[in-house]
Amino acid sequence: MSTASDISAFEHSVEPAPAETLFRDKKWTYIQDSTSNTGQYAGQIQFNLSTISSQAAFVNWEEAVIELPIKLQILNGGGSSVTLTAACTVDQLVPKAGAWQFVDSVQVVVDGVTVQTNQVHENVNATFKALTEWDYNSYIKRGPTSNFALDEFRLPIPGTVQNLDNITTSSYINGTVGEWGLANTFANAAASLPMILWGQRQISKPYRNLKYTLRLLALLLPFYVAHYLACIKLSDISDYFKKCPMQKNTKGFIYINYNSSSTTITTNATGTVAATNITTINNNMDFGNTCPILWNDLSAITTNSGAATGLAVPASTTLLVTADVNGTATSGSGISPSQTISRLLVSTYSPNPSADNALIQKKTFRYFERVTNKFTVLANQSFTWTVTNGIANPKKLIMQPVITNVTPGSSSLPDVINPFRSPFSTIPATTSPFAALRNLQVTVGKVPI
Repeated sequence: MSTASDISAFEHSVEPAPAETLFRDKKWTYIQDSTSNTGQYAGQIQFNLSTISSQAAFVNWEEAVIELPIKLQILNGGGSSVTLTAACTVDQLVPKAGAWQFVDSVQVVVDGVTVQTNQVHENVNATFKALTEWDYNSYIKRGPTSNFALDEFRLPIPGTVQNLDNITTSSYINGTVGEWGLANTFANAAASLPMILWGQRQISKPYRNLKYTLRLLALLLPFYVAHYLACIKLSDISDYFKKCPMQKNTKGFIYINYNSSSTTITTNATGTVAATNITTINNNMDFGNTCPILWNDLSAITTNSGAATGLAVPASTTLLVTADVNGTATSGSGISPSQTISRLLVSTYSPNPSADNALIQKKTFRYFERVTNKFTVLANQSFTWTVTNGIANPKKLIMQPVITNVTPGSSSLPDVINPFRSPFSTIPATTSPFAALRNLQVTVGKVPI
């Protein structure tokens, strides 16, 4: 008769060997950009991946996150001092929905192979992918961390545009400012998202002078300063890092060309600055092609009547509105960012020695190339455009229609408005239609599709 020890020995002999896990632990680490040590940049941010590869661990690139220090300012751009009659609201300037709006183009080099070349309007591509590839769960999970939201109109408010159907042109667009109908955080919930969600990540509150009625602001002193931290998933701006498996000893570089804007505004009347009392506006891009912020002319925090709110100045005041990737403090504001550098955060996995020896990395690079074109179509006229010749295996076509002239059919001034460069336009972050296409036909290799 078998003893208890015999039975125990038999059971242990027939038990399957315990499965060995591939990785022992997971850690997060980061590298600093190799472009600047002071928080000031000149249009490009560079990350050297060799620092990560020296840790002899596997990296899950799909989880990687880029952090960029952001500075938003409203300055006195005139030649004389200005006495304010009302201070800025706390959300006078808000980032456009989608933290990737601060990214213009991305180049990726891995192990000496360029897997992504610089193509402008990477932010448009990222917005399109969020609209077409995210499901509801992804939207709920990633929307807050990526600062992305769909357009959503709230209950009707007197004096505000509630939708874009059957309204007069002057209600949302004019020849000076361009499209401005959704540049508010009261009727448009998506515009308020950056303040609600980024407020959790906000480094310091925007500077506001509480004694504004007695304050004189000289040239280039700030009416408003805000520091934010833009958190961008690397996979949102690079298809390569979205699809590649976990890698070890990866060497290469990531080059990010960012969007930075400087907008000069001159008012024609005393009172609150709004799109309807601006006499001139000059939208300049310091770097990139998209103004990444909105001037919030209707704050949900301070109004329930639909009246313009925020900064109020005398007539003929010149304002300078800037948005930049910048981690430096502003003289005279009394605030400074807690993070002055750009960082790339990655998750690393330490492999078990036996599993590490068994794993063999074979790298085959497959990636999508993107070609960007811009063209102007006159209203109610047919138009033919050849994108390019020689594209192998085209996968998708992204079109971003925008209104560039408030006068229909004007052939002499077909492109007087550039909504991409305006802080009053939600383009390209909005999901609402501001232009319509009719009878669209696309052919590939002379074959209609």
